[in-house]
Amino acid sequence: MIHQRWRIYLMGKLANKFFLPSMNFSPVTSLSAGDITLYMSANPISDPENIPPNLPSLNIPKDIQDFYIIVTPDRKNTTLPLKMRLVSLTDGKLGLGETLWFNTTKHHIVANLGQSKMSVAPRRQTVTKNPIQNSGYYKAEFGYRANGKGDIARITEQSWWHYENSRHLGFIVNTGGKLPKIYFFRDFRSKDVGKK
Repeated sequence: MIHQRWRIYLMGKLANKFFLPSMNFSPVTSLSAGDITLYMSANPISDPENIPPNLPSLNIPKDIQDFYIIVTPDRKNTTLPLKMRLVSLTDGKLGLGETLWFNTTKHHIVANLGQSKMSVAPRRQTVTKNPIQNSGYYKAEFGYRANGKGDIARITEQSWWHYENSRHLGFIVNTGGKLPKIYFFRDFRSKDVGKK
């Protein structure tokens, strides 16, 4: 997920063209079985035996069948200023109705999410269970310990809608201001995806 829109080619044994929308999910794709290495390019690669140097790359072990690739900016890469991060969902690590949280800040984040609670250390991730049993509104209350220390300060309190048939991703990020910002995405796409 990135803040700009990109059209990129994801290259393994075969090339797939993707449109990466701003702060959202790309289309789902299936990849070949076995250990694979993916390369990301802004242009088609005509010869898979001669991959241009310094392209963003990602190794995916054969035992990982269901996963996300999180795409974020990488200003250090002058060839293509993006990087890929593998997030495995194999073996039911994220069920329908659950949320995978990424804390990219230096703060300790806590939350009351309906019937569920969340606590995630700086620059770590965690999964929270369904906030309520069925689809409906619930109260989402977020707080943080600045730099992981001291008392909890409030970030926000909102009424959120829960979809029981969606997986969810949450990102806590720095915005340059005092309070961290929370981005929340619902993934309604099929759970039966990944490498075939």
